[in-house]
Amino acid sequence: MTDFIPPFPARHKKSLGPLDMVKHARRDLLSIWPEKAFDRQFMALKVLNRAIFIANHPDVVRHVLIDNHANYESKIPLMRKALEPLLGDGLLVSDGSIWHQRRELQEPFMAAEQVGRFNAIIQTAIKTRLDYWATLKSGNQIPVLNEMRQFSAEVICKSLFGSQISQQDINSLMAGFSECQQLLEDIDLNTFFGLPDWLSGNKAGKTAKAAKDVHDLIDKLMGESPGDSLAAQLLAKQSTNLSRVQIRNEVTTLFMGGFETIANTLAWAWYLVSQSPEVEARLQQEADTVKAEQVDTLASATELPFTNAIIAETLRLYPPLPILARLAKAEDTLRERHIPPGSILIIAPWLLHRHQQYWDKPDHFRPERFLPEAPVKPDPFAYIPFSVGPRSCLGKHLASATMTLCLAKLARQFRLAMPEGQQLSHECRLTLRPKGELPMHLFMR
Repeated sequence: MTDFIPPFPARHKKSLGPLDMVKHARRDLLSIWPEKAFDRQFMALKVLNRAIFIANHPDVVRHVLIDNHANYESKIPLMRKALEPLLGDGLLVSDGSIWHQRRELQEPFMAAEQVGRFNAIIQTAIKTRLDYWATLKSGNQIPVLNEMRQFSAEVICKSLFGSQISQQDINSLMAGFSECQQLLEDIDLNTFFGLPDWLSGNKAGKTAKAAKDVHDLIDKLMGESPGDSLAAQLLAKQSTNLSRVQIRNEVTTLFMGGFETIANTLAWAWYLVSQSPEVEARLQQEADTVKAEQVDTLASATELPFTNAIIAETLRLYPPLPILARLAKAEDTLRERHIPPGSILIIAPWLLHRHQQYWDKPDHFRPERFLPEAPVKPDPFAYIPFSVGPRSCLGKHLASATMTLCLAKLARQFRLAMPEGQQLSHECRLTLRPKGELPMHLFMR
């Protein structure tokens, strides 16, 4: 077992006051939590006249996301307001009949049994990284986060728009999304805490311009997509009830979710492995001993239990969406507390995944806890990197298999090491990612 404890934000001895919470949250959403939040099962607070309840127990998570999900299916209006410039009425922010219609439209394309149809695209993207890394001198530094972003963007773009998409269009889409994300995150924090729009300066106008550039590019790519691409198949469902703009909103949402999750998780995984010699050795052993033909399909990711466990543990320590916020439509009772209609309910994977009561050594990097033979199985409602219930992530099966295969196949030929003395940090506004480009030394094995 490894005893490596990766970095995490300092935890406050006492709960922050409202103004301090806003100040910390504007810089980093993970810096607002006191020590007690990682041991409590339910909490309530008020921030600038907003009543917020925090569900921090598996039974409450199940109640909110499954048993009474109809009451909590809505994302908070503040999130919708922040994301609408880019996603419109896409699946991530819609609810009610619109959400049900869009979910029903996309589920057949993203089900677990459909994962194999993306195999050729993913294997090609892995080979692109292998070939490029092979051209570099052993010991060179590479920007690992950017490398994983390139890999993720290639997978998502070619799945959505077809293998003929140019590298220039892939790069343009990456750049456009990055600009939009930065602008959207700033606006969202203002709206979440009830601050006036003018505090964002002219960012609302900049966001609209950046979103239009992304929309224009996606419209072009949708028009060029071959019939077997996801975008073309979604367009084939276009009807009087679903416009081309609405289809574009769903394509935009699919790109945003998949691109960010795969890239950030793989970057975190490379860092974690590099800091744990025992884990690195076991990863390499598994990658070396599994026959080459066994890792040439996405379904074969199940033949890599330890690599799977590394990805699962990475998602536990650094969940892509560390805070999930829902709106209570009607009154409810949770842990003997009255929840008035209109209340904000927060389920925080960041807290659940590091909770003192649900995990042994919760801040340690221990992939073995996710192995099939592990003596204690994680509670399915204390480990929710892709959420759970009807609104769980559509692409979770594809993302997990993609990340497992990428890590295993690259680890066969290469290892990565942090530069001596370099410290890793994070940034978290809406999503959680490594801060900076994560430069690491690349070595041939």
